Amino acid sequence: MKNIMNRRNPVRYDPLYRVIDETDEMRFIEGTFKELFDNLKGINNLGIIPEVLEMAKYSKYEHHSGVMYQINSLLECVDKEMIPERYRLPLKLSALLLHVGHLPFTYSTERSLLVAANLSDKVKDAIEKKIQKVLKESGFKAKKKKKHFEALFSLKKYKVIYKYFSAYEVIDNWGKLKNKYSLIDIKKRVIINNMIDYEDSDGYNFLLLVDKADFVQRDALYFGTARIDISPKHLYGRSLVKLESEFSVDEKNLIESNLRYLKGRFYEDYEVRWFTRLYEKIVASLIISNNFKLDWLKEFNDLEFKELITENITPQNRKAGLPPTWTERAMALFKRKIQFSLIFNLSEISFENQSGIDLEYKLLQKDPSKRGVLSYPFDKGILLDIDYNEETKYPIYSDSQSFSVGVFQDTSNKKFIELLKIVKQLSYYCSISHVDNIRKGLCRQFSWTGSARIDNDAVIEVIAKVIQNIEKSPQEKGKFMENFFTNILEIKTFDELWHNFENSFIWLGEIKQLRKAKYLFDSYKLLVKGILNLPVRLLHYKHTYSFIDKIYNEIIKQIPNESNDKKGDYFEALWFLNRLRDDKTAFRFLISGMVVVDPTKPKFKIDENEFDVIDLFINRSGKAECWIYACSIAGNYRDNNEEKLKKLAKTIHDRYPDLIIRARYVIPKDKARNNWSPEVKETGVGTWN
Repeated sequence: MKNIMNRRNPVRYDPLYRVIDETDEMRFIEGTFKELFDNLKGINNLGIIPEVLEMAKYSKYEHHSGVMYQINSLLECVDKEMIPERYRLPLKLSALLLHVGHLPFTYSTERSLLVAANLSDKVKDAIEKKIQKVLKESGFKAKKKKKHFEALFSLKKYKVIYKYFSAYEVIDNWGKLKNKYSLIDIKKRVIINNMIDYEDSDGYNFLLLVDKADFVQRDALYFGTARIDISPKHLYGRSLVKLESEFSVDEKNLIESNLRYLKGRFYEDYEVRWFTRLYEKIVASLIISNNFKLDWLKEFNDLEFKELITENITPQNRKAGLPPTWTERAMALFKRKIQFSLIFNLSEISFENQSGIDLEYKLLQKDPSKRGVLSYPFDKGILLDIDYNEETKYPIYSDSQSFSVGVFQDTSNKKFIELLKIVKQLSYYCSISHVDNIRKGLCRQFSWTGSARIDNDAVIEVIAKVIQNIEKSPQEKGKFMENFFTNILEIKTFDELWHNFENSFIWLGEIKQLRKAKYLFDSYKLLVKGILNLPVRLLHYKHTYSFIDKIYNEIIKQIPNESNDKKGDYFEALWFLNRLRDDKTAFRFLISGMVVVDPTKPKFKIDENEFDVIDLFINRSGKAECWIYACSIAGNYRDNNEEKLKKLAKTIHDRYPDLIIRARYVIPKDKARNNWSPEVKETGVGTWN
């Protein structure tokens, strides 16, 4: 960004807009707050992302100038009925000072600071003074102040914290602004609310729009993606006016669609996510250490802060005296000597109202402690990426909150027991889709190609048919499934399962559907899929176990009457239910129909390696076990299965040496006499422990 001075029309050359007119307000504000703006020149607008993706480097100062171009364009395009004259100068000043509160590496460091504030009273007190001063000047009512304050410290609105710091600078320098522009004190409140009042301020929404209009177009330019170049006359002259046709397309929608693309492709890239969360834990730990000075966050740019946290030195080349364990971790992170991979990702998972940090403690089964929530990824090799969902597809219960939860694992410190413990804690809250995602994620870890899918349609269809037959029986009179789910819903230990809209919709909605259209087969299949995705422990209560037991016994009766090409499916379904009935473990997670996909093979062989049942559990000694079962009704079951069982068992063992592995054949006890009770045969494969 270059300043070209011209007596008539001072301008700045800009990579996005080519030329930006430099206004009197820009020169005055940037001169008055020179140190803050100088610092913005060394802070990357994309925060930590360029450290991961090594692209898209441009300064927060450049974005600031772009926002000024956008706000001036907005004010030129809209009439004074939409933005009256008395609000125009405050809006300009709000836009000019909007970004001065940013810390080095922007949102990542700002979130780190809030994490640290949750762990240290000293840090919280220091931040709280600034926030309370801003809230006092905002004129918010007490209830609203409390709501905004809690949203910040719960991390729900962590992206707003820099705006509070910017508003604090307005308050701290109000005398200079007031004298220059002959402002009355009421305008201070307008400027502050433009920055922080995301609920009720039109000014806030205007700033949000112009900020987004600049960074979306600028990020697309620097990321080298499909560039968009939207005329402000179209964006502000057309998009802000209510269009007559509901089918009209406007530039605001174009901005939003590009933002969704940038989020999915760059901002929320899996590498960015784990890197960011580890960075935040390291920085939070350094912030709460004895020698860390909070003023450094305001004074340092990206490069200076990176040297501080990795090399333990200040810009004056003095020793900072920070804990070496954590600065060494920071150095390893930035040098990419630490690598995490995504195991699975769950979006829109509902939990009872709590903060993101409290939820992290809960899933880790940790008591709140000063550093426990910061150090566990380095000790256990597991990392949780927990964030609030701002937008949700499903309704949320009033006493619940929707989160996204990503589970990552250190590629050099893989312990399956740690993964299974997280799955166990999540199982109390997961919908059918969430359980599917967990299964697929674990299967990818087991697959020797890194690619896998799950094909359990045949098992679902078998169980659905059996249930349908039970429902039609004179004894049940169409009430079997209804009674089953009535019993499930009464088990209070798993109450939070039904806070998930997808679960409650299927259980309650499909039962009603069965009443309306008797024995509708698609509904049975959907309900069976739900049963197979329920926590196994939920099916071991006295009243629920009897239902599974009845289905199991009915399958044994029906197998002899099925055609030969269907008997195998029935037998596999029988064994899966057998595993559901087993109650000899602390926690069990079952996978039916894992298929290793090998894209290097011909089409007819690409997914020939199918594994009927994989039984993952925590045994009574607290160790993780994996039992792989090959179900077969053929006489040559060893020849058909031995090699692929060996290959899968070895792959899993190489990746997770802590996992006790067994592989077994399951065959009918005496097929010739129509005794289809399962009999287990040892393979000799997978005896590692």
